Amino acid sequence: MKKCDIIIPVYKSPEWVKLCVYALFKNTKEQIINKVYLINDCDDEFTKNCLQNLSQKYGNKICIEQNDNNLGFVKSTNKGLKLSKADYVLLLNTDCLVSKNAIEKLINHMETDKKIGLICPISSNAANLTLEMFEGFNYNQMNTLLETKFSGLLFDACTVVGNCLLISRDCINNVGFLDESYGMGYGEETDYQFQAMSKGYTAKVAIDTYVFHKSEVSFGTSKEKQKRLNKNRELFFSRWGKQYNEELKKYNENNPISYIKNHLTEKDRMSQVNTLFYLNGIVQNAGGVHVVVDIVNYLVINDISINIVYDFMSEYKEIMLFNPIPSSKMADINPKQIISTIYQTAFTAKKITNEKNIRLISFIQGYESYFENGSIYGIVETSYKLADSLFTISKYLQDELKNVFNKDSFLIPNGINYDLIGKENKNKKIETITIVLRNNIMKGDWLLLDVIKKISNLFNKLKINVVYFNEKIEFPQIKNNTIKLNKIIGPLSRNEMFQLLQQSDIYIDCSLSEGFGLTALEAMAAGCIPISSNSKGVKEYIKDGINGYIVNEVNDSDAYIEKLKKIIESDELYGKLKKNILKTAKQFDLDNIIKKYIDFLQNNDNYLLKKEKLTQEDQRIIEKMTSIQTGQIVKQRKIYKLAKIIPKRMKNKLKKVITFLYFCFEH
Repeated sequence: MKKCDIIIPVYKSPEWVKLCVYALFKNTKEQIINKVYLINDCDDEFTKNCLQNLSQKYGNKICIEQNDNNLGFVKSTNKGLKLSKADYVLLLNTDCLVSKNAIEKLINHMETDKKIGLICPISSNAANLTLEMFEGFNYNQMNTLLETKFSGLLFDACTVVGNCLLISRDCINNVGFLDESYGMGYGEETDYQFQAMSKGYTAKVAIDTYVFHKSEVSFGTSKEKQKRLNKNRELFFSRWGKQYNEELKKYNENNPISYIKNHLTEKDRMSQVNTLFYLNGIVQNAGGVHVVVDIVNYLVINDISINIVYDFMSEYKEIMLFNPIPSSKMADINPKQIISTIYQTAFTAKKITNEKNIRLISFIQGYESYFENGSIYGIVETSYKLADSLFTISKYLQDELKNVFNKDSFLIPNGINYDLIGKENKNKKIETITIVLRNNIMKGDWLLLDVIKKISNLFNKLKINVVYFNEKIEFPQIKNNTIKLNKIIGPLSRNEMFQLLQQSDIYIDCSLSEGFGLTALEAMAAGCIPISSNSKGVKEYIKDGINGYIVNEVNDSDAYIEKLKKIIESDELYGKLKKNILKTAKQFDLDNIIKKYIDFLQNNDNYLLKKEKLTQEDQRIIEKMTSIQTGQIVKQRKIYKLAKIIPKRMKNKLKKVITFLYFCFEH
């Protein structure tokens, strides 16, 4: 079988690199991949660390090349091309994710026609070769659709797209490398295409293959982009203007995107999805939302038929490899099962599953009976009776569901992006402590403030990072001038939080209740020893005195100080704990955890619950919650519809108001 080298220039996008490489190995037969060259273009320590983790995971298939200076896309790609020896070379952007068998299909096209020197697929974002994901589709489903409808079909490329571009070894040997006159990038792949065509090669677009491309996650400001684009366009047209115009005329007469759209029926465009997670809102900085989106992204890469249905969406900034479905469009969608994600969504989801005669699964991420100071206890209890099956994230929650509510559930522990976060802490002594004040009485902010004060009274030469959300908070007065209190107003992006943890030695958490306690586990992966309250969920991974400390006297700030003192005063203990935290964190790598989700979704028949008869009280609560949820959804949509028509200059001022209104309606 023909081999392919993959060249991925890397700059300022470690979260994309991780997914790019994960998708590459998940969706490509192992025997096709020869080497993956990760060309790190003088990037920061956070990115370097991620690349090292990937190298350890995938072994000798990964080759990391480090640039001492920022060379840009063109020179970095050429560096990879000079190293490559395989029959084919794929140029791949960090923010481009290959679909199932994408590389194999592109190679087969080239093997069928040896004149093809360059070939690229259709993409979700690729200039003149853009086909946006249809509503309710994920990118692997788009690939399956195009493969089913247009298998074997090729079009002449007016301009190939470099985010995912396969080049034959014969073409490289005769044409050479990319022209470095194009500087940091833009237009270099098109110039290369016209050089190849001048030597008798053809450039093609495979319309039976689809990839995901975010576009320009590493290129800086639009002003910088436009300046570079104008300069490189001028260079390109001075060389190839006449030939380009001829190709453009032919392309306009035989446009592949137009061809695809004209040959797809309305039925083809209708989402055919097996499983839907139900989120009330897709909202930035909502922990449970991020967990669900991460799970769906990983399942999408694994070619699982899955998506998210939502009531409304705010300015969500994280990666989504799918086009989610507004709940107002559910009449047109026929999934096999819906997964509610918090007790409120169970009632709306149950109404939908009853109408469609499909399954309802409940995903339990916390001990929901404690939410709202317990005022919704009975509502939560009824919500559990609606589900055909339940799954949860910790042994603690699984036991509580069984012991308190007599409900069996399937356990899938939370996972972390270990490749992105994982880092060995090489500090020989404790220098930095990190604390997060989450502006929630259940999360123990008042205890943490007491801990900060006592640290300043008892210890010297420490830095305390405090991430906080309440701008009006008055911090303890620190009289010890050897203690540096670094106050950081939140919310932080996840990458910012990961980097903060990687720069820390101890993470202290005083939460009274955690279904799992994801941040403490992420701290462990980042090389940070956790001192955590016995909030139940953290016992899933923290083993007291072995890889951290669990404080049973959860409301006693002295107990946290006692554990901290133990670690500070014993170098041997500090070294032992540091050694064990990474071992633990690796066990929760989402790359492995996601296999349990696949098993659960594909074998859900094994986890069905016995139907429970609903009481009159249950019926009353169902009617009440269905009515409330219906009203809230209408209000939420009106608020965000209003937000969309507000002039851009006013949006920042109103963002906080809109977010506040959302949470009022949600709670």
